Amino acid sequence: MIKTVNVLMGGPSAEYEVSLRSGFEVLSNLDKLKYRVRVVVVSKSKKFYTCNTWDRMPSLTDIESHENSSVFSGPFAPSECPEMWKDCDVAFLALHGEFGEDGVIQGYLDALGVPYTGSGVFGSAVAMNKITTKYLYIQCGLDVPPYCLYGKNHPQTTIDAIISGIGFPCFVKCPQSGSSRLMGKADTKEQLESLLTEYQESADEILIENLVSGPEFTCGVIDYPDGTTRALPPVEIRPNNAAFFDYEAKYSDGGSEELVPAPRPDALLNRIQDAAIKAHRVIGCQCVSRTDMIYMNDKLHVLETNTLPGLTPASLLPKSFKAIGVNYQSMLDILIESALNKRNIFK
Repeated sequence: MIKTVNVLMGGPSAEYEVSLRSGFEVLSNLDKLKYRVRVVVVSKSKKFYTCNTWDRMPSLTDIESHENSSVFSGPFAPSECPEMWKDCDVAFLALHGEFGEDGVIQGYLDALGVPYTGSGVFGSAVAMNKITTKYLYIQCGLDVPPYCLYGKNHPQTTIDAIISGIGFPCFVKCPQSGSSRLMGKADTKEQLESLLTEYQESADEILIENLVSGPEFTCGVIDYPDGTTRALPPVEIRPNNAAFFDYEAKYSDGGSEELVPAPRPDALLNRIQDAAIKAHRVIGCQCVSRTDMIYMNDKLHVLETNTLPGLTPASLLPKSFKAIGVNYQSMLDILIESALNKRNIFK
């Protein structure tokens, strides 16, 4: 039986462009013999624009210009668009960051009774906050880089305290950003002050981490439709022209070298997979996650867990699936069936 899939992309976050690229890749690869596909673009003002691909398949240009495209209907407020959901069997979330990955859209879809890919409200909200996840990682025995918090709730954390306690170089991060947006490296007091001033406009609390230097890995975890939870082959990330795996290294051609399976001893690869599964479970992730970590002094320092990993041609999750012989289209089938299985479990 053909299922109707609504593919959501866009949103108000700094990862808007990445989300459109992920969504278009999903849209282009879904098996049209299995699915009727509807595009739902969420604008930066959180309005919905829709296009039924069985009427016309939109191009990436159509999607990027959805507000002025005759291909799309809208804008619709989330409370004013029951028609686009009444025949939807499952929502495929190609959203990232605010509104898409923080539990908001998940709660909206739960209220509508629509199954969706990725984690539920709790797991999404927790994983979105880098500070909260650190507490959970530590509680379940995972290592994290040394860190401190800066902001109005942490008056003891002064610039001088950061310099003496964390030192240089250090990373400054907004706790709810992704794709290495709203994240910077500080090598001097002036750079640190500049980043803190900039990021305070976006967050009340700022995370400052000590530089952990070593090979960087990421590892996907899948809740398969048969009910098993398994880790994918770890990926080793080697940025080519950047000091760390920043936005350009992630999404520009030649920005980094990603080796999968990572060319490391099996014992280390098994530790990476175990850490990724532990992070997936302690956060409460469902369906899919991808956890980033750095190996230093025989420790795996866990950085963050993504509940809706990118799905662009340059993204890491599709590369991990490819390493076990699963092509992009089959990966989408697994994620959709996992979403439907999650729905059945919680009925």
